[in-house]
Amino acid sequence: MFDVLTMARERESRGHYVARMEIGDTPGFRNNYIHELVTKYSSSPYRYSPSRGESVLISKVIETQWPRHSEENVVIGPANFLITAALASVTSPGDYVFLPDPGFATYKLSADFLSLNIIYYPVYVDGYSRFPNFEEIIKTLPVLPKVIIVNNPSNPLGVAFDGRQILESLKNFPNLGIQIIFDETYINLVYDETQPKVDEVQAIRLRSFSKEHCAPGLRIGYAVADPDATNTMADMMSLSISCVPQFIQFAVAEYLGSQESISFTQGLKIEMKRRLEYLSNTIPTGHLQTNPNAAFYSLLDMGPRGGDKGFSFLLDKNVSTCPGSKFGQSSKNSVRVSLAGLEEHFERDIKMLSSALVDWESSHN
Repeated sequence: MFDVLTMARERESRGHYVARMEIGDTPGFRNNYIHELVTKYSSSPYRYSPSRGESVLISKVIETQWPRHSEENVVIGPANFLITAALASVTSPGDYVFLPDPGFATYKLSADFLSLNIIYYPVYVDGYSRFPNFEEIIKTLPVLPKVIIVNNPSNPLGVAFDGRQILESLKNFPNLGIQIIFDETYINLVYDETQPKVDEVQAIRLRSFSKEHCAPGLRIGYAVADPDATNTMADMMSLSISCVPQFIQFAVAEYLGSQESISFTQGLKIEMKRRLEYLSNTIPTGHLQTNPNAAFYSLLDMGPRGGDKGFSFLLDKNVSTCPGSKFGQSSKNSVRVSLAGLEEHFERDIKMLSSALVDWESSHN
C-alpha cells in the first residue's frame, strides 16, 4: 500500500492531478482539537514514557473503551504494531492462525514474520460478505488453530458484521484453548444500526485512535488483554520503539471522552455515510462488491480479467486505488478505494473513478 502511495506521488510530481484513494489516510477530516492538544503538549520537555504507556492515558482508555478492565490489562502503542505484538504474545513458531480472506495485509506479514502457519477463512463468498460458522470450518481441519483474528468492521470490505452472529460462531472456542484477537479499529465508525461489539468473548482487543479520530500520523492505538499478554506486548514495545512519544499520549488522554471528540466522531459518521451513498449512486452498476456500512473503504469488482491489471489501468487514468490482491484470494480481481480524501476533491475524484471504470468496461468487453 505504501508502494502505491509512492506511485501516486510520482505521477503528481510529473504534473498530473491524481484522485487519491489508495490508502486509509484521512486528509478530508481535519481534527482541529487534537491538533491543538498535540501542539500544547509538544512544548513540554520530551521525556521517556513507560513502554506500557502513560497511566493517565491508560486510565482514560479504560474509562472510554473498556471500563471493566484494570491498568494491567491495557497497553498503548501504534495499532499496526500491536497486531504483531498481540500475535507474538500468544503464539510460538509453527502454530496455526486463522486469518480472514479478504483481510488487512498486516495480518499475513505478521504471521509470516512470526513463522506461523496460516489458514484462511472466507468473509466474502459468492458475491456476498458474510461471517462464517467456525465450528463447521474446524470440523474439516486436521489441526486446531492457536489463534483466530477477527477484523470487525472489516478492512477492506468496509462491512460491520453483527456481533450476535460472531458470538454464536465463537462462543465455544475459548474452551478449546483457541485464542481470539479482535481487531476493532473501526468499531466506532459504523453508519447503520448494526451492533458489531462482542464483549461476551474473552479475547485480545485492538483499537486505533488514529482512524476513529482521523489523526493517522500520531500512530497511536491501544490493546486490552490478560496481564501475561500485555506484559509481552509491552516488552515488545520496549525492544522496538521504546514508547509512544509522551506528548502524544498526554494529548490523547485529554482528548478522549471530551465533548469535542464525541462531536468530531458524530460528524465523521454523517459525512462518511454521505460519501458511501455518493459512491454507490455514481459509479457504473455492477462494480460495487459490498454495501459498505463502516470504516472508510469499499471494494470494487474489476471482473475476471481485472486484478492488478485493473489497478494499473485505473492508475494510468490518474485514479490511485489499492490492488485487492494485497488482501487475499477473495478480492484478487478487485481494487479497494478509500473515501476519506479531501472534501473539496471528493466528488471530482469519484467522477474520475466512474469515468475510468466506464473506459475499463469498454476496453474489456
